[in-house]
Amino acid sequence: MKLNLAPLLGAALLCGSLAVNAQAPAQTPAGDPGKGEARKEMRAKMKTAHEACKDHPDRHACMTESKCAKSSDPAKCQAQAKERHAKMRKHMDERQVAHEACTGKRGDELMKCLGAQHQKSGHAQHDKKR
Repeated sequence: MKLNLAPLLGAALLCGSLAVNAQAPAQTPAGDPGKGEARKEMRAKMKTAHEACKDHPDRHACMTESKCAKSSDPAKCQAQAKERHAKMRKHMDERQVAHEACTGKRGDELMKCLGAQHQKSGHAQHDKKR
């Protein structure tokens, strides 16, 4: 009778790797330990804002208002949110224009077309600085 060791070896390696991973220490955020606490606080605020705004007709505005109401400087928070929203709106408009210009293209041809549209919109200078 022939004994096939491959499945047994595979199972042994799997169990060994699981044991090694299970013993790995919990990773803490690098750097400032206070960042982890701040992140937890931010997540809790976002969760309460999501709950408060889930049935609101303009959920985006409700979330911003809820977040900024608890901020130390609500006016500054609102101004930053407006700036962020305007930037995102501009970005989405540029994407729409690029995709409309490249309608009907697929694969590499589409990627080249989108790249050309990206350069036309003036983003090529920013990419080279990175």
